[in-house]
Amino acid sequence: MSPKRIRPTGQPTRGKTALNRLRQVDTYVTLSWSNVLTYGKPLVVDLGFGAQAWTALEMYNHWLPLNSNLRLLGVEIDLERVTNALPYQELGVIEFRLGGFNLVDVMGTDKARIIRAYNVLRQYDEPAVKNALQEMGAALEVGGLLIEGTSTPSGRIVAFDIYRKAENGSLSHQELVFGTNLKEIAAPTHFQTILPKRLFHHMLDETPKMFFDSWRQAMILARATGQTSLRQQ
Repeated sequence: MSPKRIRPTGQPTRGKTALNRLRQVDTYVTLSWSNVLTYGKPLVVDLGFGAQAWTALEMYNHWLPLNSNLRLLGVEIDLERVTNALPYQELGVIEFRLGGFNLVDVMGTDKARIIRAYNVLRQYDEPAVKNALQEMGAALEVGGLLIEGTSTPSGRIVAFDIYRKAENGSLSHQELVFGTNLKEIAAPTHFQTILPKRLFHHMLDETPKMFFDSWRQAMILARATGQTSLRQQ
């Protein structure tokens, strides 16, 4: 009897991506969470890598200096995208497979040290986000990271959540990170359009509204003291 084919959970994304679109995300992990990758033979997963394998391969190359035993798994729900990525595959080191949020089905007994699901959950209804996070979290090692967020098409502005898997198997939210190369952004409101899905529809709630109002006021005060460049502000 042939094994039952497991249907990926999730929806295809538009798949559009650009070279270096997620460089800021990779750099932040290198600067702030390098200790997560420096031991053993860590597996990192890029879920929903898109129509091209660029950002998955860039992630691997950005983090490879931290651990020469690093392994990469790119996962896509679109079979054509997986097929297009196969020329870059090096079995045991870099692999591409068909799948969705059901990473446990895709990976079997293997566990991921880091899962990056970027520009994926934005298209979903908010109630579906919690289940998707839990499903991905089941494929993480204890102490592993789940990165979920959105960027502008160029990647010059990014916003993402970092979760860490606890001993009891739950996901603990660690950080909400804002990143920019300061070449485009003129105001904190630019981040509001790329917030993680859990926050995107809550900008009028008291706490997010207060946060962004305070941020805008701080930039106004900075300009008033003569700090004219965005980097200074």
